[in-house]
Amino acid sequence: MIYNVATLLKSPMGTTQDVTLNPDEMPSMEADGVRFAGPITGTARLHRTSQGIWVDGTVTAPVRLQCSRCLREFTQTFTVNLHEQFYPTIDIETGKPLQVSETTETYFPIDAHHQMDLSEAVRQNLLVTLPLAPLHRPDCKGLCPVCGIDLNDAPDHRHAEEAGDERFAALRKLLEEK
Repeated sequence: MIYNVATLLKSPMGTTQDVTLNPDEMPSMEADGVRFAGPITGTARLHRTSQGIWVDGTVTAPVRLQCSRCLREFTQTFTVNLHEQFYPTIDIETGKPLQVSETTETYFPIDAHHQMDLSEAVRQNLLVTLPLAPLHRPDCKGLCPVCGIDLNDAPDHRHAEEAGDERFAALRKLLEEK
């Protein structure tokens, strides 16, 4: 997802360039625990601004997830919008390094060869979109807390009433008196 933007940086403000994301250049997200189920696709429009390049686009990514209730693996496709500013690190005219202002400390850089890598922006935006507790379906029943069987596959699953912990016998007796 690397694009040479030297020509765009030399263009007047307001100039745009449309790009299609290359599905062969997916960002690595294994360290974040994310596994892709297919290629990332998308398009972006690069806008020349007074500060650098504004990226406005949409990315679609099929992701392998694990249900937080029943532990089944499933694939869910996420669509994220990119709205990010990229700042040059080298002046396009002089070749001198540019100072990074305090307001752009956490920025997406355009490297010394005037190449812009969208991978990190895609990675960050996708991570924010992923659910904290993914479910393979909204009505997932989860696992039995006693034996661990998947309750989606055995909806009538029951266990015999257990005697319970004897330390709570006095409390149970109070409930029975009501």
